[in-house]
Amino acid sequence: MRNSVSQIVELAEFFECAIAIESLDFSKKKAKMSGYCKVYNEMLSNLSTGMFREALASCCRRFGVELIKVNPAFTSLIGMINYMGKYGLNSGTAAALVIGRRALNLSEKIPKCLLRPEDVNKHDWSHWRRVASFIKLHRIRRTQLFQWRKARLGNPNP
Repeated sequence: MRNSVSQIVELAEFFECAIAIESLDFSKKKAKMSGYCKVYNEMLSNLSTGMFREALASCCRRFGVELIKVNPAFTSLIGMINYMGKYGLNSGTAAALVIGRRALNLSEKIPKCLLRPEDVNKHDWSHWRRVASFIKLHRIRRTQLFQWRKARLGNPNP
């Protein structure tokens, strides 16, 4: 893992750019899930994200590369709705695009066809929260979001 981190940071140094990551904190999640099954607890404790983040931060300091931590709210959802189908990306790459845009302080507007008239003056994240709730309620799979307009219109099996 350290070799991969070094390669990433060396590339960022070569291209004179920053590295953006989500500012994730699993401590609350781990505490909340402590009473659940043993297998799930082991999975949470074995997450190597902490080790990855420490290695990345250390390597960035050593090479003088800026590490930008961004709010992780709705990155996957925004990526799937705005970029996955448009550019033919998988959901992880689309979410990474959103993380990079967020690091550049670019906003992620919701498509106008998903806006409701009563939501016009609300913050963008309230729109994304509503869409996330709709997707969860109707159990829409990620693959269906390649054609999310059909899923929105009630045809979840395009």
